[in-house]
Amino acid sequence: MIKHNKIILLLLLVISLALTACAQPVSKTEPVQREKIAQAPAKDPADEQREMPKEALYVCRYTTNQVAVIDLATGEIVKEIPVGAKPMALLKSPDEKYIYVANSGSGDVYRINTSTGEIEAKIAIGNQPVAMAINSTGEVLYALDYYLNRVSIVDLSIRSMIGFYPLNTFGFEERIEPPDCCNDIFGEPLGAGRKPSAIVLDEAKGKIYVGNMGTWDIAVIDLQEEKEVATFDATFGINEMILSGTDNKLYVSAAGNEIDINDFILSMELKGGGNVDKLKVGGKPVSITSSADDTVLYVVTEEEAKCVGLDTESGRVIDNCPLSGQPGDIVLSKDGRKAYIANLLEGTVFVVDTSNYTILDTIQAGVTPKALVYVNH
Repeated sequence: MIKHNKIILLLLLVISLALTACAQPVSKTEPVQREKIAQAPAKDPADEQREMPKEALYVCRYTTNQVAVIDLATGEIVKEIPVGAKPMALLKSPDEKYIYVANSGSGDVYRINTSTGEIEAKIAIGNQPVAMAINSTGEVLYALDYYLNRVSIVDLSIRSMIGFYPLNTFGFEERIEPPDCCNDIFGEPLGAGRKPSAIVLDEAKGKIYVGNMGTWDIAVIDLQEEKEVATFDATFGINEMILSGTDNKLYVSAAGNEIDINDFILSMELKGGGNVDKLKVGGKPVSITSSADDTVLYVVTEEEAKCVGLDTESGRVIDNCPLSGQPGDIVLSKDGRKAYIANLLEGTVFVVDTSNYTILDTIQAGVTPKALVYVNH
């Protein structure tokens, strides 16, 4: 009996000790685990997508391999877009949704979305794309390859080069060998070949006109026959061409060379044997554009640093605006009331009132603004 009582007492003692241990308070030295509430990280304002301006000027910076975007409402640079090597030319799509950049040093064309300012495509072209044209639907782009002497064809729906039109070399033996006097559009000694430097697409006639710096002529490519079908003599230093006027003439801006500097632009009717007129504008014309109604040509001359207005019907000078530095490319605003002119020497853009040929403003653009495109959404 005594033995059983001892066992019962031992069991009661064990149970009592267990209950006492469970009732002990939590030690103050032991941290209380609390559930942590996750918080969203703070947003960095620099990471937020900046809205692109509705009215903007895109500026091609040749030496820094960039395209700068200027908000024309404020005159401030809002974005600097890295592109390929030695960007030479800019072109906008017909709906102004895209900007195309010809990179002469990397042999490709970049496509920039004007809503986001981001690069959407990089298209291999060949060697040295220097000028471009696009059809009215924005589906096909034509790019001049300066080194390979051809017109590259790009299908923009698949973002790829699909072919090219070669320029003839036969019959140009006396011109293909470069003269000792002259430099090319890159400032280097003029190399052998036809050296295409300017392009115009005439969809109505199914033709492409190519201005050749090496052989100082205009090549005519027939889009149906898919080859060069005619050639017309022009002049030295072709840099830009446009179709304009009521009779749709081809106007050619050409600076000349180191020996003979041109003080005129060419007005050409490319039919029959080619009727060519020389319209006096001043020394070394470097760029050209026309009003929306094709009644006025605006020509920028480098030697005398001015913007000249020409009546397309009479070919006479209307007025001129004195500039400074080294003026270059020119584009017009949507309403045609303003002309934007690049100044390569000072890294600026002149804003010119086309009604009275006076400078309204000067905008900072960055180093070597080579080409301009105006966009208004």
